[in-house]
Amino acid sequence: MSVETQVPDGQSEESWQGLLRLLEEADWFGLVDSSERGRTAWAAISKEAPETASGAVRGQGQPATGS
Repeated sequence: MSVETQVPDGQSEESWQGLLRLLEEADWFGLVDSSERGRTAWAAISKEAPETASGAVRGQGQPATGS
């Protein structure tokens, strides 16, 4: 499953930190900054991903991608 959302300009530091906390729960995530479409944050979760153990974070150690 994957999701993406537009990220409006002028976000506060607190908003960015909240977005990053959510993104790191995914198996893969990234941020695309385009002059045509603006900023888009995306995240993907694999159906095959195992359930996380107590205290573990999904996506930890996964490379962030984007252009």
